[in-house]
Amino acid sequence: MLSIFKINTNPEKRYFGFDIVRAFSVVLVMHMHFLQITANLIGLDFKKIPFPDPVDMFFVCSGFLIGYHHLKDVHKLDKITPKYTARFLVMRWVRTLPSYYLILTILVVLTKLYNKNFEIPFANYFFTHNLFVNNVKFYTETWTISVEEWFYFSFPIIFYFATTIFNVSKRKSFIFIVLLYIVVCNLLKVYYYYHVFPNHTVLDFFMFKEIVILRLDTIAVGLLAAYICYFYQDFWHNNRYRFLAIGLVIYLGNMALYWCTANEYLPVNPYSTFYFFTLFYLVGPLGFMCFLPCLKTVKFKNNFVNHFILFTSNISYSMFLLHGTFAIFVAIILHILGFNAAKHVFLSYLFWMAFAYILSYFFYTRVDLKVMNKRSKIIEKLKLNE
Repeated sequence: MLSIFKINTNPEKRYFGFDIVRAFSVVLVMHMHFLQITANLIGLDFKKIPFPDPVDMFFVCSGFLIGYHHLKDVHKLDKITPKYTARFLVMRWVRTLPSYYLILTILVVLTKLYNKNFEIPFANYFFTHNLFVNNVKFYTETWTISVEEWFYFSFPIIFYFATTIFNVSKRKSFIFIVLLYIVVCNLLKVYYYYHVFPNHTVLDFFMFKEIVILRLDTIAVGLLAAYICYFYQDFWHNNRYRFLAIGLVIYLGNMALYWCTANEYLPVNPYSTFYFFTLFYLVGPLGFMCFLPCLKTVKFKNNFVNHFILFTSNISYSMFLLHGTFAIFVAIILHILGFNAAKHVFLSYLFWMAFAYILSYFFYTRVDLKVMNKRSKIIEKLKLNE
C-alpha cells in the first residue's frame, strides 16, 4: 500500500521535519480556501476561526532551506561570480516559473473564452500585481508566489553586490541582507499603516498582508535561522528544546491575541491595531523560527503516515497551483449536475480533496517533475557551472 504514495526520491537525505511543515501548510491552505467558500453555508464566520498562518510557516522554512544551502555553497567558492548568481536564479526559476506560467495561461485562455471583455492580467506574469500595492484580482491565491519570486530575484543580486562590489565578507553580507529585509520591511509597514491604509479596516489588514515589500521579512526570518544554524551549530542543536518552548509561547501567544481580538474578547484599540498591521507578521514568524532546530532533527520512518506526508510534500507546489481554481471548477460541475453543495458540504469537501490530490499528482509527475529535472541540463548548456 505504501507504493501508492511513492514518488522517486530519497527521504533519508531530506529534512523530513520540513516536509511535515510543507505538507501541513498546503493542506491547511486548501482547508482555509474551502472554508472561505463554504463558511456561510455552515454558519461560520471565517475571519473569526483561529487558523495558524500556513504562509508564515512556508516562508520561514523556505528562507531557511535556501539560506542554509546557499551558505554551504558560497563557502566552497573563492569569490561570488555572476555565473553563481545566474545559477542560483536558474535553479529557483526553473523549479517554480514553468508550472506557474502554464496554469496561469490556461486560466487566462479559459476566462477569455468565457468573457470576451476580460483583460489579460499582464501584472501576474511579471509579479507586479502586489509588489507595492495590492491589485490581486486574478488567480488570487498566488500572491505568495509573487513574494517568493521577488525574494529569489533580490537575494542573490544583493549578495553579489555586497561581496563583490563592496568587498564585504560572505558572512557579513549574509547577515546584512537579513537585517536589511527585516528593517526596511518593518519601516515600510509603519509607513503603510499611517499613509496607505489610514482607515485600518479588516479589509485593509487582509490587503496589507499580501504586499510583497511588506512580507519579504518573513522569508528573512528563515534566513536568520539558517545563519544561526550554520555558524552556531552547537548552540542551535543543544538548545533546540528550549527554542521549542520559547517558540510555542511566542507563536501561540501571537495567535491567541489575534483570535481574542477577532472574536471581540479583547477590545480593538489603536495599540492592538498598530500591532496587527506592523509587528504581527514578524512576531509570529520569529516564534515559528524557534521550532526549526527540532524540526531539523526529525527523521523519516518507513510507515504509511510518513509516506503520505512525503507524498503530499512532494506534490505541494502543484496542489497549491491547482487547488483554488479546481475548487471553483468542481463547484460549477456539481452545480450543472444538479448537486446541491449547500446541503452536501462534507461530500463536496471529500470530492474536492480527492480530485485535488489526483490532479496534483498527475500534474507533478507529468509536468512539474520533468521540468525540474532539466535544471542541471539548462545550467550545463548555459555554462553556469564554470
